[in-house]
Amino acid sequence: MKYTKKQLANDLMLQLRAGFDIERICQWAYLIGIDRHRDIDPELGKIIEQVAMMGEGYQFEFSEQELWDLVHELSEDCVD
Repeated sequence: MKYTKKQLANDLMLQLRAGFDIERICQWAYLIGIDRHRDIDPELGKIIEQVAMMGEGYQFEFSEQELWDLVHELSEDCVD
């Protein structure tokens, strides 16, 4: 089953509601990328990869607001 923008938005929202913890969020994104790699289209895969890269250094980190903006952007893009 295809992993959609709507699912990513919902999953990321749950991660943010649990608290803004960069290590936990980037680990979650990394695992999504691995576990669901066959179900993710390339565009969505790039977004997940960017979130997973946050743990690689401050230059890759998103602020909490940027991640909430991403949730809203992904939700608005949904055509489900």
